[in-house]
Amino acid sequence: MSPQKPPPLYERIANDLRVRVNAGEFTSSPLPTEGSLAEQHATSRVTVRRGLALLVQEGLIYADRPRGYFVRVKRPMIYRPQQEFRKRPLSPEMDTFLTEMEELGRKPTQTIEVSVVPAPPIVRERLRLEKGELTAVRRRVRFLDGEPYLTNDSYFPRDLVKDSDEIMNPADIARGANVVLAELGYQQKRTVREYDWRMPDPAETARLGIPAGTPVTEEVVTGYTATGQPVRCVINCLPGDRIKMVLEDERPRLGSELTIAPAALEDLDTVTGLWQQAGQWLRERGIDQWQYEPRTDRIRENITAGECFLVRDDGIAVATITLDTHADPDFWNAGEAAEDALYVHRMVVRRDASGEELGSALLDWASTRAEAGGKRWLRLDAWRSNQGLLDYYRARDFDLIRTVAADGRRSGALFQRRAGRVRGVGPSLIDPADAATGAKGK
Repeated sequence: MSPQKPPPLYERIANDLRVRVNAGEFTSSPLPTEGSLAEQHATSRVTVRRGLALLVQEGLIYADRPRGYFVRVKRPMIYRPQQEFRKRPLSPEMDTFLTEMEELGRKPTQTIEVSVVPAPPIVRERLRLEKGELTAVRRRVRFLDGEPYLTNDSYFPRDLVKDSDEIMNPADIARGANVVLAELGYQQKRTVREYDWRMPDPAETARLGIPAGTPVTEEVVTGYTATGQPVRCVINCLPGDRIKMVLEDERPRLGSELTIAPAALEDLDTVTGLWQQAGQWLRERGIDQWQYEPRTDRIRENITAGECFLVRDDGIAVATITLDTHADPDFWNAGEAAEDALYVHRMVVRRDASGEELGSALLDWASTRAEAGGKRWLRLDAWRSNQGLLDYYRARDFDLIRTVAADGRRSGALFQRRAGRVRGVGPSLIDPADAATGAKGK
């Protein structure tokens, strides 16, 4: 195998300069002149110029003739698309972009043009318009410290906004066009964002003064109402040398109202799966609770008897609880067993639904159910060695009656709470059967 040929000289010149630039050598001075570089590398200015052109195309340097070549100083703007619908002051002095950049010590400005134009093909498709149908477009170039950083063109179906003085006026809308649209009866409930990474076209290069070789990201944002009507299409052009996009993911919160209903036999795997996930989570933390296979026969009996319940969030099971009137003779004495009580078993909340007080809401729901059934107490037996669990029930108004060490049983910390006692925290739990009859659950 023949040895690999070295790169051409102009590439080696570019590589050498790139290393020096990245090391910060030319932050306050121009790069060496073409003549000095030609002499250093024993070559012609034409070869040197080809090497410098590579760095210009990369956006690393720029030519300022006749002064020479300089390192392009980059101060990227942080762009967070997910913040579009965050709450704003009722009477903001400036729009979000201007406010945020001023707070960061930058000097933001923008130019705004408003016109009525036939919808371009991409906008026509997103807004579901007929060919030739008109749109109102607000074209903006946003500047930081005098340099254009992005273009932002917002298209609206003309018939929706033609009577809006704010949208049709080429001036800043401090409270945002989304608020204006909502007041016109077109509040957006969701957006679809599309991204395309490409080289700029001549019009984009001119609007943004993009150096040769600088890629852009085209972001197309379509806003929809609750009924699915598209009412806004925004096309943003984000230069790669000036924009740093930051996307944040947050674990979705539970819905404000969850459904709770008896589990069906086809839910057996779901119930046991929740139980097994909880056991694994406990095992990973060195807690010996539930380190055995689920007793599927007993769970099946509870399901058949209508004693096992599932909580669902948008159709997805996120918790389970079992309630019955059986006082375990290993724990509760004859006198206690004779009292009217409802007993809690196998209460499990999925780990990705934790932190929302769903367990508290389940206990409130069980307490209300116990009172409705004429019971005096809501009771449970907890794992004796799980101190965190014991503290959990104490914090939720359960009294520890006593601790029983039954042969072969690791549970035995006996708790009870007065039936009907509710703390009123956590999400609402709606029983579809109760909802149908007008009853209200926790």
